[in-house]
Amino acid sequence: MCGINLIVDLKSGDDLNFTRLSKMNSLLLHRGPDNQECKKYGKVFLGHTRLSILDLSQSGNQPMESSSGRYKVIYNGEIYNFDILRNSLIQSHQVRFKSNSDTEVFLELVEIYGFRGALELIEGMFSIILYDSKKEEIFIARDRFGEKPIYYMHDDHSLLASSELSPIIKNFKNKLTLDIEQLNFFLKKSFVSPEKSIFKEIQKIKPGTYKRFLLSDENITFIEEKFYWDFKTRILDEKINCISSNKPSYLDCKHELDELLNEKISMTMCSDVPLGAFLSGGYDSSCVVAYMQKNSNNKVKTFSIGFDEADFNEAHHAKNISNFLGTDHEELYLNTQHLLDTIIKLPEVYSEPFADSSQIPTLLLSKLTKTKVTVSLSGDGGDELFGGYRRYFLGNKIKDNFKYFPAFFRNMLRKSNFIPKFGQSFSPLLSPFIKNYELKVSKLQNLLNFKDDVSLYSSLAEFTSIPLQEVLNIKYENEIWDSNLTFFEKAMIQDTIESLPGDMLTKVDIAGMHHSLETRVPLLNHKIAEFAMKLPIDYLLKNGQGKHILKDIVHDYIPKDIMERPKKGFDIPLASYLRNDIKEYSGDLLNYGKNHFSEIFDNNLIDSIWMEHQNNHSNHANLLWNLVTLFAWHNHYLR
Repeated sequence: MCGINLIVDLKSGDDLNFTRLSKMNSLLLHRGPDNQECKKYGKVFLGHTRLSILDLSQSGNQPMESSSGRYKVIYNGEIYNFDILRNSLIQSHQVRFKSNSDTEVFLELVEIYGFRGALELIEGMFSIILYDSKKEEIFIARDRFGEKPIYYMHDDHSLLASSELSPIIKNFKNKLTLDIEQLNFFLKKSFVSPEKSIFKEIQKIKPGTYKRFLLSDENITFIEEKFYWDFKTRILDEKINCISSNKPSYLDCKHELDELLNEKISMTMCSDVPLGAFLSGGYDSSCVVAYMQKNSNNKVKTFSIGFDEADFNEAHHAKNISNFLGTDHEELYLNTQHLLDTIIKLPEVYSEPFADSSQIPTLLLSKLTKTKVTVSLSGDGGDELFGGYRRYFLGNKIKDNFKYFPAFFRNMLRKSNFIPKFGQSFSPLLSPFIKNYELKVSKLQNLLNFKDDVSLYSSLAEFTSIPLQEVLNIKYENEIWDSNLTFFEKAMIQDTIESLPGDMLTKVDIAGMHHSLETRVPLLNHKIAEFAMKLPIDYLLKNGQGKHILKDIVHDYIPKDIMERPKKGFDIPLASYLRNDIKEYSGDLLNYGKNHFSEIFDNNLIDSIWMEHQNNHSNHANLLWNLVTLFAWHNHYLR
């Protein structure tokens, strides 16, 4: 795991480019504290900071050249099947390797199969910048699901790229303008689009794609963007084909998935440094740890975070699972001060606005884990691939139950405010037993307005009452929402291409790398995803619950009575913090935002949202946290 930086600037001299690249590298040393290098190849400047994982010698340092000298690469990530590919290259093409690194394997794959061919062969997580010195071309690629970030900025005379946003901001702040559309997206979703950035001038490489640029003495020309693996197209085609094909037996599917999980999770354990796993006590992380322990001769090191507040604590569940599997388990119980100290530091960590509040315990979990290991596996991706989120089956239920009520009746009910009044009346009775009760009542009120599947999804997945002068609708892809799939399936696809890379994977990558910890997500091996695409929906959704087949497999390794319990997630008591512990901090930032964004935001609405939350009339914790996070980020980077 590393940090990578690229500068091609035809209007600047070598000295300035080296100075800029060195500064960019210095801002990514947390991603790669073991070695850092800057090299010039013609007009191309490549910078790399290394976290040594495979082949700890200097032979694995980057930038690295292929055996012919034609290709130069900087690369962030891991290729899990590199050993298989290495042996194949030795046997079939008599390649002689100078190192045991996966980077060299990739370069030699490019020599033989070309850039796209090499991408199609590798299994892993990565962002890659490759310079072809013969054709004067630069390729920038990202892994299939977007585990590894890569930002870039391009005009006729320059091309810049980096693993994080801060190196570009620090060097070129005067060239950047905020993207109002992405500001709107962030406030509704708590994260920025996985293919855009908060700035108009900077983009991200889309998951599963690469871009190609041609260099000349006077210009840098964008040539093409290509998918080498497209989740959306593959799953839509697969679902259509499944309708006309014979249904596979459940037991055959379960057996095949069990073998596939065992193969791919064990393959993800390749490392020359200590390795462990996050263990939350949920099905996904428990699945990963169960297969890790099955394939390890030693006790797997596992890590979890607990909370002093019982309503938010699941550490004892993780401990029970650890005891059953026999892992070497460590846990850290967090008090309020741990969380508050981390909140203040968030703008230094996330160089693009990011407001999924589970980032806070994830950062602390990463810090704990790094004290013992350098690589940690996590269970992310299981909910998206196997249908675990409540909104998937909740959407199906809402469609079934509301279809008998015409739109005009639902709209009339919504305008009457019956649901909020009903919810408020029963709050003393129900709120002690229903987590985020106020928020859920508010969501139910908004759901009454849905007209079709996509509007139902937006009601479930977006925050409302956005205090912008002009609120924009988020555009969802017609190819997904106009299909004949169920709401359950459409929502899974949408989340996998949007919130998985934009939210979940961003959270884990940045939190881990801030502490120089490599995080791996084995459930997102594309072979597992391709198998999951083929599963009939009733193998995923059963008795109103998702992930049926995955849970069934986990029960073969961990007893059901240990696993079965309501899902809590990785929440913190954010609503209470905003009313008490960080009230002053948040209020100051909201005032900062009102002063600096007066032409963009509706300040009266911000005041109204804040007062409603402070007076306990409504729970606006998530929306307020989005605003506080945005203004804290702006104050840190752009003031």
